Amino acid sequence: MRFAKRLSVVLGSALAAAALTIAGAPAASAAPGGPTLTSAPVSVYQIPAIGVQISGLVVPGPLLLSVNAWSPSPGHTAFSAPASRETCSSSAAGSLVRVNYVNVGTGIGGTATVKPCPYFLDPTPTYTSVYTGSGPIVITVSIIGSWAYPNAGQPSLPGLGGFIAP
Repeated sequence: MRFAKRLSVVLGSALAAAALTIAGAPAASAAPGGPTLTSAPVSVYQIPAIGVQISGLVVPGPLLLSVNAWSPSPGHTAFSAPASRETCSSSAAGSLVRVNYVNVGTGIGGTATVKPCPYFLDPTPTYTSVYTGSGPIVITVSIIGSWAYPNAGQPSLPGLGGFIAP
């Protein structure tokens, strides 16, 4: 278990470094760092977090959780990670999504946690708003277990992404 945690930390750090490199070098035909947020939720440019979900028939399948983001006010970003009905009826219904974010321009960073399934009995919100500041934001996304189901969605690999906060 210790090796898995260390591997997760190393992979997360490597993915964050790659995201910072990508955010710093915009493509010629794409918006630098990803889409600019508006008041409507958009799926940010990302590689989703990958985990495992098991259906009621005990059939394992891939779990891909991606993050939506929007800007309720300048400098603030709201995150959600809505899941499909299939995911919410599998063993992954009890999982949570942790979003680590950093503003590349200002250095403001932090963590937000949301639940992908709205009907799962957990006090974690389905979306949360945090202060990110304006500018390019780089995120890493992790699937974690909840207090009731600590192994939900596991094993998993983190994802990464980026966007421009107004």
